[in-house]
Amino acid sequence: MPDSPGRLPLLADRAFRAVTALAIVDVVAFLVQEHTGPLWPEPVNWLLLIAVIAPTLLLCRRVRTDPASAPVVRRYWRTVELGISLFVGVAGLRIAAGLGAPGWLLPVSVALHVIGGIVLTWPLVDLPFGARGRARRAGVWLDLGTLSAAAGLLIWHFAASAQFAGGRVTVPGVLSAIAIMGAGLNGVFLGAKVVLAGVDSFARRGLYWIGASALIGGLGSAIGFLHPHQPDGNLLVLVLPLAAYAAAVGARLQMVETAAGGRRQRTPHGYSLMPYVGIAAVLAMVVYHNIGGTTNGILIDLVAVGLTALVVVRQLLAFRLNDALLARIGVQEKRFRLLVQNSTDMVTIADPSGTLTYASPAARKVLGVDPDDMIGTDLALRIHPDDLAAVTERLTAVAAAPGNTATYQVRLRHADGTYRSLDVISANLTGEPSVAGIVSNARDITETREVRDRLSYEASHDMLTGLANRALFGKRLAAAVAGAGPDQPVTVVLADLDDFKIVNDRLGHATGDALLVHVAERMRASVRPTDTVARLGGDEFAILFDGAVGADVDQVLTRIATALLEPAVIDGEPMTVRASFGVVDGRGGDDAGDLLRQADIAMYEAKERGEGGYERYQPGMEARGAERSRRTAALHTAILDEQLVVFFQPVVTLPDGRMTGAEALVRWQHPTEGLLGPGAFIDTAEQSGLIIPLGTWVLRAATREAASWPAHLTVSVNVSARQLREPGFPAIVAAALRDSGLPPHRLTVEITESVAVGGGATSDNLQGLRDLGVRLSLDDFGTGASTLSLLATCPVHQIKLDRSFTPDGGSDAIATAVAQMARAFGLEAVAEGVETAEQAARLTELGYGRAQGFHFARPMCAADLRGRFDDVVAAAPGS
Repeated sequence: MPDSPGRLPLLADRAFRAVTALAIVDVVAFLVQEHTGPLWPEPVNWLLLIAVIAPTLLLCRRVRTDPASAPVVRRYWRTVELGISLFVGVAGLRIAAGLGAPGWLLPVSVALHVIGGIVLTWPLVDLPFGARGRARRAGVWLDLGTLSAAAGLLIWHFAASAQFAGGRVTVPGVLSAIAIMGAGLNGVFLGAKVVLAGVDSFARRGLYWIGASALIGGLGSAIGFLHPHQPDGNLLVLVLPLAAYAAAVGARLQMVETAAGGRRQRTPHGYSLMPYVGIAAVLAMVVYHNIGGTTNGILIDLVAVGLTALVVVRQLLAFRLNDALLARIGVQEKRFRLLVQNSTDMVTIADPSGTLTYASPAARKVLGVDPDDMIGTDLALRIHPDDLAAVTERLTAVAAAPGNTATYQVRLRHADGTYRSLDVISANLTGEPSVAGIVSNARDITETREVRDRLSYEASHDMLTGLANRALFGKRLAAAVAGAGPDQPVTVVLADLDDFKIVNDRLGHATGDALLVHVAERMRASVRPTDTVARLGGDEFAILFDGAVGADVDQVLTRIATALLEPAVIDGEPMTVRASFGVVDGRGGDDAGDLLRQADIAMYEAKERGEGGYERYQPGMEARGAERSRRTAALHTAILDEQLVVFFQPVVTLPDGRMTGAEALVRWQHPTEGLLGPGAFIDTAEQSGLIIPLGTWVLRAATREAASWPAHLTVSVNVSARQLREPGFPAIVAAALRDSGLPPHRLTVEITESVAVGGGATSDNLQGLRDLGVRLSLDDFGTGASTLSLLATCPVHQIKLDRSFTPDGGSDAIATAVAQMARAFGLEAVAEGVETAEQAARLTELGYGRAQGFHFARPMCAADLRGRFDDVVAAAPGS
């Protein structure tokens, strides 16, 4: 018995070698005794049967206890083990009877023999057929009928008919013939069913030997018990060891198949050879009858005719099954063809050289090409040049051996000249005759890839300017310092636009955004392609110079600053912008976070200088930055602890110098530095945002003090641009007036020209203040965007001439123009910075009705101001 490659050899098992040897000894001993007579007493033959059964039981036990075997397999071999064990009892009873035991033991052994046969037969009856469907099951039953008819003829002719030798028909003879026919047909049926069984868990070759065991045991036992012409020896001592050996072979084959990791799935056939074996046997009987003549000629002819009819029916059924199969194949083929034709995925087949032999209709949608025009062409001609090398490598690996597969992405040229991105799976099916090529299934992912690329771009770039954003700049900076050597320079620049908030406030965010785009374009045009320009947020930009340092960077920054100062037309107006740059020179291995922090410190140094330009980081700048932080914390504490005080500078009439009110000016009574003027802390308040709580504190303190003054006196309070941008600022002013009891018309809010031209919340807040009844004053007039349109649109009541334009012996043209504009618009004109009597006299001549300055009074505390209320005239012109 040959073994399949990859499986353990049958004879590798010691128990199986032993049962094989014992079976051979048993057969040889039986044949020798048929010719020479008994070699030993009859009980010895039955001992040989026990010897064959013992290793067979061991093999059955191994299968039923093997955890790798399926449960149905273990249950079957458990039953076989039980049935074979009963035959040990049969042999024991036969041995006892042969040694002179009572005669009733022989009938008991026969009964035990029959029970053992039933136990071994039952699990075979329970095995299912492998056929699926009504027609196939009918075909199996026809095959079984054909085989059973042929077997019945053979059993009758060679075994059962002997019961009627000499023409005698007796009851015992009829019963014996029936038993022989029944046992024989049952054995044939069981053997055939085992072969046709559909239990995939059993080893196919093992099932054949199980069927042989059933046929040998069943038919051989019937003949051994009932045939009138027995051999000289007992036929059972040959039949039973052979049946046991067949079961041992089946058990061993099951173990071999299980150890090999499962058996190969058998390719199902639409036919069986067993019926043809039966037909061949019957035809041989016909020939035998015609040559030698037999007493069963009519029976043989009837069986032959019946088998012919069964074969015709079986053939017609096979034709029907074939027609149904062809129809099903046709439907499936049409279904798959429609699926391929209507699929959005493009399917191609190419030979190993890359020449296309098939292209699905989807090629028209994916590539805009007729599929027939692609046949015979090389798909590589359509691959994007950047993808060609990688795709060629993948396809070469696929073509190396049948069964190889690869997944990859490729860009193929569309008929319109663009490239489509495809996700491709290629499989080598050259070993399949129906395909004989490399099959590729390609899905168009162009839109998906574009969305992914867009999302990736948006995650790493500023959507307004198209520059790198903070995240991408951080990654590139980290990569630069990680990849650079210790001596390779890495320069980081942070840039902040000066007074950009004023642009937003005056002209709106749309104009501010347009200005940011303009700045980004100028910066990008001034650097090298290898440098990175980023917008970190708001009006803050960054530049990464990889490999540039010192004078080269300075030259680029000078070029950027010059480009920004060149007027650019934005929303119809020429605009320029100034930026402050902080520069830090790093090296490979530096910490990226430290470089950004140091560049930020340098940028604030440049910004504090107030002239734009750049400042290179130097050791010690952290101390100044720390000083700014300390100053901010101290100012915050001063607001909370009320270390601030309000001074007042009187405003008087011209020419008589009568006090009409005072301007509130904040001072800081520092615990260690003494009284500090606004120049020492207002910038800190503006940069830190503390200007809002600081301004609110001054407003409430000034209104509270002014409420105690005579009813004809007013108080002026300066308000910053940051305060006026805050939503709800009029409500803050209203609350201060309500809490202090000061009437709104006695409060004047002073704003600068740059604040007055702001839009959005600033304009709304100015109108809200006017609606409250609060007076508005345009402070430092003449230093900012002083235009006639400003006076016409801004809802102010008063303009204050900046101290720099107060006449001082030189030209007084601006002071004259301001006075004339005030009269023209019906506004009150106030002059600041009056320090001499001559200035006061000249301002009176120009038409100014009010003034303030050191000539009249210096800023003073509230108590000193109250002491002057009795002095109607502070100082007269010329006094």
